[in-house]
Amino acid sequence: MHEINATSIPTSMCYKIINTLRLLSVDMVDKANSGHPGMPLGCAPAMFVLWCKIMNYNPENPLWEYRDRFVLSNGHGCALLYSMLFLLGYDYTLDDLKNFRQIHSKTPGHPEYNKKLGIEISTGPLGQGIANGVGMAISSKKKGIDNNIYVMCGDGCLMEGISYEAASLAGHLGLNNLVLLYDDNGITIDGKTDITFTEDTRSRFLAFNWNVLEVVNGDSDINDIYEKLMTAKQSTDKPTIIFIKTTIGYGSITAGKSSVHGAPLGQTNTQILKEYFGFDKTKSFFVDKDVETYFDELKKQKVLFYNEYNAKTTTNTTTNTTTNTTTNTTTTTLITRNNISNTINEIDKIKNQEKDYATRESSNIVLKKIAELLPDIIVGSADLAESNKTMVTNTFINKNDFTPKYLHYGIREHAMCSIANGISSCDIIPVVSTFLVFITYCLAPIRMAALSKHQVIYVLTHDSVFLGEDGPTHQPVESLTILRSIPNLLTIRPCDLTEVSGAYQIALDYNGPTAIILSRQTLPNIQDSCSLKMKKGAYIVYEPKSITSESLNLIIVATGSEVHLAIEIAKKLDINCRVVSMPCCELFDKQDCFYKEEILPKNVKRMSLEAGLTSCWYKYVDFTYGIDEFGESGKMVDIKNHFGFTLDKIVEFIKYKI
Repeated sequence: MHEINATSIPTSMCYKIINTLRLLSVDMVDKANSGHPGMPLGCAPAMFVLWCKIMNYNPENPLWEYRDRFVLSNGHGCALLYSMLFLLGYDYTLDDLKNFRQIHSKTPGHPEYNKKLGIEISTGPLGQGIANGVGMAISSKKKGIDNNIYVMCGDGCLMEGISYEAASLAGHLGLNNLVLLYDDNGITIDGKTDITFTEDTRSRFLAFNWNVLEVVNGDSDINDIYEKLMTAKQSTDKPTIIFIKTTIGYGSITAGKSSVHGAPLGQTNTQILKEYFGFDKTKSFFVDKDVETYFDELKKQKVLFYNEYNAKTTTNTTTNTTTNTTTNTTTTTLITRNNISNTINEIDKIKNQEKDYATRESSNIVLKKIAELLPDIIVGSADLAESNKTMVTNTFINKNDFTPKYLHYGIREHAMCSIANGISSCDIIPVVSTFLVFITYCLAPIRMAALSKHQVIYVLTHDSVFLGEDGPTHQPVESLTILRSIPNLLTIRPCDLTEVSGAYQIALDYNGPTAIILSRQTLPNIQDSCSLKMKKGAYIVYEPKSITSESLNLIIVATGSEVHLAIEIAKKLDINCRVVSMPCCELFDKQDCFYKEEILPKNVKRMSLEAGLTSCWYKYVDFTYGIDEFGESGKMVDIKNHFGFTLDKIVEFIKYKI
């Protein structure tokens, strides 16, 4: 795919456009009395060249699959992005710019995922966007899409460890469709970067197998920016980073100082800045007619290229790509949903078998079937494929072949989960896996996935202290509570093969992220487990037939590996006892009050049984049985005895409580 050049215009007009972008951004921050003017003032030239001279997209069809994608990793500079999207004719008005950082506006304080508005991914936590871009580049390679992923980042992004995890994998995979524009202004909030950041970043990226280019004067040398971006587009085997030397707050009286990073310039300083750029200091949110004309013509060229490109693209029954925006988007969505629906129907046939499995092994059975049936999926693990049981094929993605469905992420949990967000934004379902205890490495991207409702499936194994000898460093006791506290995230802890199948059915049908929590140890099949009933979050999995609602004495609510133990306890107690499997608290919370009362009637004593923290259970039960301390290293049988997770000890506890 080649670049399309805007109408040839004088250099002076280019700078007028650049300065219009700068001042719109400053006006936005001033009006909100909140925001970050420094980055937009420094990065406007690079943004102008990239969007006006390099990238391919269609403002009339922001969802065009073959578009180039832009990620603003240093998301605090989003006023510049909103200004550019407004001028390009995306669905923004001048009033939207004036409502910057106001509640319910289209222009929030950091970019929030909305592809229809030109926002490819949510960014703000520094470094996340770089890994998101790696995920997008992998997705384009897998789909065979000839586009480029452009990520703008700052010094803070490159200080974050995630950027190096992601960049390492990108270089290993030879992602030549990935370009990183580094706003190299040498300033962070606390001052100059040399107080903390003095390594040879260029050598580091060279060692990562990246092309390294440099623009010496990013404040004004738009020809050099253009040439370096064109060189990056022509790379055949490597991703590219372009060091663009800029001045934070360029043109303002606080240029080059950390104080301009995150504070409005104020009326007086903004007027001085407008005079410096040759603009009328009395006008705010001003766009001259010739600037409007330029962007009108540029938009026409983008649409023309879009139509010509689509006309050349071979139409096929899988994507049905046409020049009709509605048809293209709707057809692709329907095909994707049909694939998912068919896959859900097939894996629903996977039920309990005569053999007992650890739920991580049950997961492997189901996951292999999903990978077989679903075309747009990438399964991967952070160097734990054998332990997580996620290896679904004998082949894996590598720099010479992106067609397989498995990706080795290496020991890069943080980057893995953020890359997954980028993959999901490209309409491929990522399944990523590690030990449950390592979610603390992954919380930032898991939170971003939940915020943006990315359909990411986290396969988290070795789910309790019962993994044994590895000890408390690897035994999660708090992890389930952490995951359950994240809005929009479904956390599912299945008890056997049937519930594992149900968990994947839920995850494939859910518009958002799902964490599936799995055991290392073998668990018995539960006679009355049900994948259909578990879609309500909780259901009665055991109850003697002779019990009536009036004669019920106790309800034990259990999850995962504790469900079979709860049933054994109920059978041994000399009272009428019901066992409820609650694999997903979030789904149960969404049920109506009648169903909740049917499953957990308030007039009956209720207790929870789970090998983890008890604090999250008090909303459902009267008393709890769990583990509110870190684990121990030892054999599983000894650990069970130590923490009292044995039949006799729990029965004794219940008799004492009731």
